[in-house]
Amino acid sequence: MTTKRLINTTVICLFLALNFTFVSCSDSDDNDDNGGTPNPENTKYLVGAEVDAEGYYLTTDNISSGSISIVGNGAEGYANLSVTVDGYLYILNNTEGLTEKFELTENGPVKVDAISNAVLTPGAFFRYIQATDNGDLFLSNNPDDNGQVPYGIIDIDTFSATSSGFIAFPSVENKTNLWSNGLVQGDKIYFGTLYGDPATWGQLSENLITVIFDYPSLTNPTVIESDASAGMTAGYRTNGSFATENGEIYQYNITSSLWYGNDEVANEPSVFVRITDGDYDDYKLDVSAHFNEPISIWNAWYAGNGIAYANVVRVADVPEWGDLNQNTGTLVEIDLYNNTVTELTLPKASFVNIFTLDCVENGKFYIPVSITGGDASIYELTIGGGASAYSKGASLDGSNVYVNALFRNF
Repeated sequence: MTTKRLINTTVICLFLALNFTFVSCSDSDDNDDNGGTPNPENTKYLVGAEVDAEGYYLTTDNISSGSISIVGNGAEGYANLSVTVDGYLYILNNTEGLTEKFELTENGPVKVDAISNAVLTPGAFFRYIQATDNGDLFLSNNPDDNGQVPYGIIDIDTFSATSSGFIAFPSVENKTNLWSNGLVQGDKIYFGTLYGDPATWGQLSENLITVIFDYPSLTNPTVIESDASAGMTAGYRTNGSFATENGEIYQYNITSSLWYGNDEVANEPSVFVRITDGDYDDYKLDVSAHFNEPISIWNAWYAGNGIAYANVVRVADVPEWGDLNQNTGTLVEIDLYNNTVTELTLPKASFVNIFTLDCVENGKFYIPVSITGGDASIYELTIGGGASAYSKGASLDGSNVYVNALFRNF
């Protein structure tokens, strides 16, 4: 483990607070009767899905039984890049270049406001959005060729931008940051990364790398490294880092050659590692060691009490990129505290296409299982229950439904 302090790296901040454009969208609703006071019972869950290449999302009070018809009943659009906070839904709408705010009502989500991302951070769009414990939304995207990451910070209470610009990431051993996603924890933000050559996506780092900045100032970068494996710690659809109840941060890495276009790190193990007190410690959970063939982790979600669920794909099942969209994902229960890996007997599915998953309630973890060429259902898992501790919940009509977002709203 190595820690490097960098003093001279700067953050290029384009503070545009006086010039931010706010686009009011309340007048764009076709039916004013869609409004209303948020009702925690009737708007308990939010489901987002793609059906025949079109996006829809709706609120519902039940995902444990029955069926959900999303076409014709939900709002049109994509809620895959989104978060919910206190009865409101915030969506990154990159088609229109907006960060949108929706009120969750008994009759579905109703748009109430929006911020122009082009004004927030000119020349950028955002891939990631998170609600922090500091009362704001943090938006970010991949680095440009110089390793600079566009970002924006929006105050939730006022839905107004407080900071934006580009974060200048330091080079590490003459390598550039190629991909990153940050996790805000208190007054720090931890960026999982991938370092290498931006021209070829080669010369990849031999270590796992995280860059830590002060938050929200985004200053004083610190680079930490772990030799537990190599590959990307930023995650793909999901964040590669998450915090447990005791404040420890766990990460998984992506090693697949499909991702990088080369085999530089393909033989490195898929692992979970831990950051405590601002540095990697000696913790290492080797997921690859629990399989008798090469695997890679594509997405993982924290459920609580030291239990995470990971989408594990066997390398032999995905000779080409498009195979990730087939039924090649296996859901695996990861006990971070007891260092166990348990393969669930759920159907194999395209778990790689779940962008946002934040649905835990009363010791249960809810996850959509969208089977390519088959049905889509929401499954209820008993957290930490093992291979068969689950039940099939609500089904979604149609055989071409891919649930990409699922929330417990209140």
